[in-house]
Amino acid sequence: MIRHERQNKILKMLREKRTVKITSLSEYFDVTRETIRKDLYDLEEEGLVEKIHGGAVLSKANYETAYSNRKTENHIEKQNIAKMAAQLIENGDTLYIDYGTTSSYFISEILNKKSLTIVTASIPLASELVDYTDFEVILLGGVVRKNEKSISGPIAEEIIENLHVDFGLYSGSGIDIKKGLTNFHMGESKVSKMMMQHCKRKILMVDYSKFHNTAMNKIADVSAFDYLITDDKTESEIIKELEDIVKKVIIVTAKEDKELE
Repeated sequence: MIRHERQNKILKMLREKRTVKITSLSEYFDVTRETIRKDLYDLEEEGLVEKIHGGAVLSKANYETAYSNRKTENHIEKQNIAKMAAQLIENGDTLYIDYGTTSSYFISEILNKKSLTIVTASIPLASELVDYTDFEVILLGGVVRKNEKSISGPIAEEIIENLHVDFGLYSGSGIDIKKGLTNFHMGESKVSKMMMQHCKRKILMVDYSKFHNTAMNKIADVSAFDYLITDDKTESEIIKELEDIVKKVIIVTAKEDKELE
């Protein structure tokens, strides 16, 4: 096994097990410990792993929990953010719904709408929408990312060139005032970035936990969004900064069963 293949295998092990040991890797690949140390050093230089005593862990900027697990995190905040976003959508609108678990909550809030045309590159989102006969659902084609069931690649990018929609709904993996909206996966990020240019208005849905986080791939500056919807657990200093650079910032309650204004 050549070095590149071995390092890719180490990354796969890290995503499955979260941590690896030099001794175990040396035995598994039948190479010296020094060879494994060099592999981990190379991966650390690329920002993919963080070395620890006797082994390594996946770097925080590149660790992503499974879709089903992330969906339950901060679900009240996501639900209320999605509910507010749905209020901006009118019957007959055309939408692009980006990757992310907040987008799933958004879908639940638009099921009473009429004659929507919805574009997405997420198989789970398309599956939730397909049974509603009043919606036209367009699923982008391309390469399927297995753990997220998302679609990206040249085929999706070619389709995007011919699409234009009224609203784009985005969430993302992390958001920072200076670094913008970011995502873990390079292919997904490229699709998201391209669709930003094909949406008349862009809505960013991010709960408080997404702030101060930065993933590897940038999607857009925060100022590129027409609306930013977050919850009242977001730091007041951040909200003040956002209000200076986003056209409309909307704050929703983080509590359950409380009517949104």
